Amino acid sequence: MSLAVLFDRAFSRFPMLTAVLLAATLVAGCATHVPADEDSDTEEPVSKGGTVGVAEGVTGTAWAEMSAPPKAGELKPDDLRWEIFRVPGKQPASYSYVRHEGRDAVLAKVEASGSILRHRHRIEPEQIGLVRFSWNVPNAGANLSLPQLEDVPVRVVLAFEGDRSRLSMKNTLLSELSRLLTGEEMPFATLVYSWSRVNRPGEVVINDRTDRIRKIVVDSGDHGYNEWLSYERDIRADYRKAFGEEPGALLSFAVFTEGEKNEGQLQAYYGPLELVPASAVARK
Repeated sequence: MSLAVLFDRAFSRFPMLTAVLLAATLVAGCATHVPADEDSDTEEPVSKGGTVGVAEGVTGTAWAEMSAPPKAGELKPDDLRWEIFRVPGKQPASYSYVRHEGRDAVLAKVEASGSILRHRHRIEPEQIGLVRFSWNVPNAGANLSLPQLEDVPVRVVLAFEGDRSRLSMKNTLLSELSRLLTGEEMPFATLVYSWSRVNRPGEVVINDRTDRIRKIVVDSGDHGYNEWLSYERDIRADYRKAFGEEPGALLSFAVFTEGEKNEGQLQAYYGPLELVPASAVARK
């Protein structure tokens, strides 16, 4: 159902439910389904999203230390702090530090749940450089019998600042809905690195509900399960490719895994997220 039809048919009848559905799509950057019985007069309760607290199973671990952006001097507790950002309408996923095949990793477990494991750290535009990341998806966590399951459940998510006066009316409204349901505005721009089952590597996929969320496919196809896949990306070049302009400040970086009720339990391992500042790249 298109956004226009959703407004026309649902907003006048179920304003809060509609707000939840719209905000869920923008926060997660993924599909959110309208309840099957649209003619029902009963609104299904949908939980709010937003930051639910520190990710106790990740904060302060060796993985968090390896994912800390480089800085002068010793790392402080906030440099190792990761938090759970809950997707509206879903229970938080489980993220925990593990050792997997000799590597420091975070294990994501989801079943009819989904949340973002996020670290907030501001990097000014001139210092935006590279991001290095890796993931490992057990084939038991990819239900290939479901044709509607387009993506293997691994994503790296970068959120950016920008001139919010340039947002369209639709995106301004979505941002306000996000504030209502999560306590935070929608980022000016969100760049997602994803492994897709249907799109080709290098393809830019614009979210069908807001053009402020754009995905770059880094690998594709039904292969590569049960092995570590590693990537290095030029953030500035990828942002220009996806949005057609220079990026604003980077505000946060995250990993994101979610699962639907009929998929069963999904699992994914993430290696550390390494941000390399532009100044370090230039010296090489």
